[in-house]
Amino acid sequence: MDLPAHAIAIRGAREHNLKNVSVDIPHGQFVVITGVSGSGKSTLAFDLLFAEGQRRFLDSMSAYVRQFVEQLARPDVDLIAGLPPTVSIEQNTSRGGGKSTVATVTEVYHFIRLLFARLGTQYCPDCHLPVEAQTRDEMRATLEAAARERGELTLLAPVVRNRKGFHSEIADWARKHGYSELRADGRWFDTAQPFRLDRFKEHDIEVVIGSFVAGPGGPAKVTERTSTLGRRNKKTSADETISAPARGLRELIEQALEVGHGVAFASDRRGVVTIHSTDRACPKCRRSFGPLDPKDFSYNSSQGWCPKCRGFGELFHLPDVERGANSDAIEESWWRWANDREECPDCHGARLKPEARAVRFSDRTVVDRPSPRGKRGTTSSAQNAVTVDDVSRYSVNEALEWAESLRLTGRAAEIGRDIVPEIRERLRFLKQVGLGYLQLGRSVITLSGGEAQRIRLAAQLGSNLSGVLYILDEPTIGLHSRDNARLLECLKALRDRGNSLVVVEHDEETMRHADFVLDLGPGAGVNGGQVVATGTIPELMRHPGSITGQYLRELATKTYPTRGQRRPVAPGDVASKRSHRKSALGSSASAKSSWLTIHHAALHNLKDLTVRFPLGRFVVVTGVSGSGKSTLVKNCLFPAVEEGIKRTRPPSRTGCWVEGAESLAAVHEVDQSPIGRTPRSTPATYVGFFDTIRQLFAQSPEAKLRGYGPGRFSFNSAQGRCPDCEGKGVIEIEMNFLPPTQVKCGRCGGKRFNPETLDVTWQGKSVADILDLSVAEAVEFFSAHRRLVRPLEALRDTGLDYLRLGQTSPTLSGGEAQRIKLVTHLLGGLT
Repeated sequence: MDLPAHAIAIRGAREHNLKNVSVDIPHGQFVVITGVSGSGKSTLAFDLLFAEGQRRFLDSMSAYVRQFVEQLARPDVDLIAGLPPTVSIEQNTSRGGGKSTVATVTEVYHFIRLLFARLGTQYCPDCHLPVEAQTRDEMRATLEAAARERGELTLLAPVVRNRKGFHSEIADWARKHGYSELRADGRWFDTAQPFRLDRFKEHDIEVVIGSFVAGPGGPAKVTERTSTLGRRNKKTSADETISAPARGLRELIEQALEVGHGVAFASDRRGVVTIHSTDRACPKCRRSFGPLDPKDFSYNSSQGWCPKCRGFGELFHLPDVERGANSDAIEESWWRWANDREECPDCHGARLKPEARAVRFSDRTVVDRPSPRGKRGTTSSAQNAVTVDDVSRYSVNEALEWAESLRLTGRAAEIGRDIVPEIRERLRFLKQVGLGYLQLGRSVITLSGGEAQRIRLAAQLGSNLSGVLYILDEPTIGLHSRDNARLLECLKALRDRGNSLVVVEHDEETMRHADFVLDLGPGAGVNGGQVVATGTIPELMRHPGSITGQYLRELATKTYPTRGQRRPVAPGDVASKRSHRKSALGSSASAKSSWLTIHHAALHNLKDLTVRFPLGRFVVVTGVSGSGKSTLVKNCLFPAVEEGIKRTRPPSRTGCWVEGAESLAAVHEVDQSPIGRTPRSTPATYVGFFDTIRQLFAQSPEAKLRGYGPGRFSFNSAQGRCPDCEGKGVIEIEMNFLPPTQVKCGRCGGKRFNPETLDVTWQGKSVADILDLSVAEAVEFFSAHRRLVRPLEALRDTGLDYLRLGQTSPTLSGGEAQRIKLVTHLLGGLT
């Protein structure tokens, strides 16, 4: 078999609807896969190329490592040759947890944390004064005062901070040097006993140096600890204190500072631990601080997060189960948890502990820095210093201006030599992909799919990899044409580094900039899955069988008027036409409710807007990328209308409210999230017409004779489903060190039902035969049943005529899932 030397050779691809596809995709080029929706673009790009690339990468690892990694199944293909390492950048609806931000996903925050840890100046969060060194005598005076207030104190020397491992050697070292006790993760251990911690958890370990109590009107008195844990497990009175004349508090402090490298902890009987340092102490309150570490600025670590909100920046109102089973109470409590999260009163959304928020950074030569927007609490004024929270509240453009203005000198220049350029480069890439308006601390879950994908693209641009195959899913979606050119330049820059790009795209401008175009079709579903044309755009336009080429030819010759005609919106002509209303509205009420007005929209970058939306019209909200479209519609309008419809719900934290919602019955958001994640979810079950089909089968003579009801014809019911696969049609086989594999059920042959259920037919077809029909075939088959024809025609009219009624939801694309949701809402299936 002859295979090309500089291309990815695919032979005999049969994954999903691909029909034995064989094609060559050139290396080192910008390749666009296009075609009608459902033609197999995502299958070829992600389920074939990316899945095989990931499988080969994991095959190079040991079997031990593979068992901890979720692996994709081997695609149904005869051969894939010349496949480079693959990186997938999809528009996933799952984009990380609530702590993921723009800065963390692009890894720019890693370098910001490092910069503050190495070059930041610690300030006391209570006195707002920079910390400074203190003498050992000052430290001893502080400890004596603490002992008089808190009772007996145990002096500890920290030896391990937030490090994983067994750490058995620590106990061996301590025992050999005469220390009889350790404190690990807040628990006390005898060094004479076996010591072994959880290998995969982070641990804090301190060596117990000794204990002391405040002397009666004099110096502190050192105490000797009895049988290590014995005194920890029982209350010890002052009379039981054993004097240790050979050692004093001064020697105890010296020893603790030597073992702890300048830092010592003091723990009382209640378990309260304070830090004491000779290098870092507040000159006013004498409070000590430990050395700065990058984890001190991480809200994913207990070492750095705010103890009240644990790094989320918000407080969650969990469902109040103590209020009983009252449905209104449960709904209200759940709504507060899901939508009205309260900003953390301690950190004010900064996510970090007070000590980290008080650290300031300044190069001491910078002037006219941008001020952080929306900053709460105190700001740094000394020498234009900024806190890590200030930087997190910068937009990408503001942060880039700040980073480019830094002028480090002397020792700071040597330390920041490799840190600052990394920050600048990643911020530049974010700006280049059209995301300069995003705040670095913006939560990723609040971003649109296109924004999230471009963030990951910027992260890849900052990685400087070469020889990689990047697979992208419609990167221009939601992007204003003004920013399209910059994004395309970034993609070309990625290609010019020696990488290959495969982009699933419908955008005309992207296709015209591509080096190679692969057109799939000619139709969707069973009518697609074939390579219609390959080559450059001119070659595609000349191809007679390419629908994409036909549209491009028409676009090249078609002219458009410079101005269109605006359809007037007459107040009051909408509400009277709504057929689902039980009664006609009066003229005054109609005029008022024909418009939906949102007041005080001020979330993210919205500037206290008041916007009117005409009801009963197809309204489009447009604007350049980052102008606030998604914020206005998804984050302000949608929750405000929900609150307006259900007045019992508490007001939104966004502060906006709507006028005119009283004329609406419901509001729904139709996004591209999956309609189901298991094989039990299908278009027929989600839209809801499968219930009608089951009722038809239950009314058949054979079903009545056997006593079968509608539940018998559900693959979710134990009565009618196959007992082996439990109605899934496939059986998943666990493979040690390999991804689970799915095989067709040998008992039912993938039909999901048991033989007794399949014996019952309606119009000559079993329930499994019905589920195997396409939407187009089902429209003809059920033409006499209006209750079934209506939803089926709606699916057909939205371009989903190729879908099988029983096709499993996980195999649907985001666009297909979105259209199925739209059909369901149009039919009134969700209320």
